[in-house]
Amino acid sequence: MSKPMAGGAGESTRSPPSVPGNGGESRADLAPMRGRVERVFGFLDELIRALPVPAGHKGLLQSHVRTIGEETRAFPRMSAVQVPLLVHAAVSGEERPAVPVAAACTALYLGVDLQDSILDHELPPPWQDRDQAGAGLIAATLLGSLPQISIARLRQQGAPPARLWALARQFADTVLAVMAGQHDDLLLQDLESVSLEDSRAMIERKSGSAGALLARAGATLATEDSSRIEAYTAFGLCCGVVKQLINDVYGIWGEASSQDLSNGRPTFPIVHALTVLDGERRGRLRELLAGARESAEHHDEVRALLAEAGSVCYTASIVWLYREQARKHLAAASPRGPAGRELEMLLDRVSILPQSEGART
Repeated sequence: MSKPMAGGAGESTRSPPSVPGNGGESRADLAPMRGRVERVFGFLDELIRALPVPAGHKGLLQSHVRTIGEETRAFPRMSAVQVPLLVHAAVSGEERPAVPVAAACTALYLGVDLQDSILDHELPPPWQDRDQAGAGLIAATLLGSLPQISIARLRQQGAPPARLWALARQFADTVLAVMAGQHDDLLLQDLESVSLEDSRAMIERKSGSAGALLARAGATLATEDSSRIEAYTAFGLCCGVVKQLINDVYGIWGEASSQDLSNGRPTFPIVHALTVLDGERRGRLRELLAGARESAEHHDEVRALLAEAGSVCYTASIVWLYREQARKHLAAASPRGPAGRELEMLLDRVSILPQSEGART
């Protein structure tokens, strides 16, 4: 999940332009978000308790979901919870019928996130004290089973079979696209051949597809209007890319010791710097990136070269482009009522550059 980034531009090599977060919302803003989190994670908890699986597997699943649920209550802007409910309400005027869809999206998100942590060797503390093979089993359950079981609950609300099939297919297609994007991410470790085009394509496939599902699923449950569904889908894809690009910046500058640099991940700002720096400085960056995998003492030097290359500002410009595309797609979807305004506010809050450093950022 994205977290607020401390510091402002120019304070040190470790301080990129700020990223707005939960600190910008009032208690009144957060109250409806937390209400959605309570409903969705409560639904997931009930769903897991009813699963016909051995107690040990169920206990691991419950522990992981409840831990994330507690974190999300503190920082309730998780898109997998908020977006499906808001899109459904922006179309139909109601949120509650979409709780099973939001729960399915949240389960898929948790599965992808856990799998990503396994691949990046970044398992959270609760898993570090357990058999890590169990994390892979829980990720597979979250990805492959819980979303479909959650969607099946919509039959109790009278959702027609065709709608259920459409949703099931959307989730299957998204898992396929995200896993292909995850594979692309692994293949992009070769710093000699990676390009900005490759990096953007990977982000659209991995994170854009996931973001598209959040909006598409909420709209699919609410309407049969294909033009509105496609507009919301495009909106979600752009939001997913924006979130990943901001995470890429936070992953380098968010802490003194960057896990992304320690793992040698060629995230978007790094790919940009490798593209624009000249031969000698590019070679120096490659040396520093190799050293950063061994020791955090090289991390600030990497940040300094990225700043010299203008990589934060370039990433911010791409965030702005995708955000403006998201605005256009959202307008085409004609969202209604408070939910529509809240979707617009989600876009207003995401930026890398401070308000004074870029148009509408």
